[in-house]
Amino acid sequence: MTKESLKKAISKHRIDIIVIASLLLLSIIVLLIVNLTKKEGAYVKVTVGGETVGEYPLSKNGEYVLGGGTNTLTVKDGRAYMSYSSCPDHICENTGKIGHVGEQIVCLPNKVTVTVTGESEISVDFVS
Repeated sequence: MTKESLKKAISKHRIDIIVIASLLLLSIIVLLIVNLTKKEGAYVKVTVGGETVGEYPLSKNGEYVLGGGTNTLTVKDGRAYMSYSSCPDHICENTGKIGHVGEQIVCLPNKVTVTVTGESEISVDFVS
């Protein structure tokens, strides 16, 4: 290997390192922005089979039986989690606690979806 080819190889690796470091720095900045702009949720909206079956405040602790007993949603200390599921894989139970707007727990076998919202989506009909 000649001196000239060695310099080219080192120069090429230097550019690779700069590109990788730049992408890493950009990723960290995006991650920080996303984490710092998260909004705390106020409610969880529950749908079963595509239909909204309930909306529960995160400010009130409680347990809610969903889907005719297939799932149990627990709300505690401003966070919601699936404490019971009759599905075979129990992925929804392992999702963990959610409490920020947009976070979800999904139980595909039982068709249950729990989504954190910022405000109540239940509207009052003033027309009689």
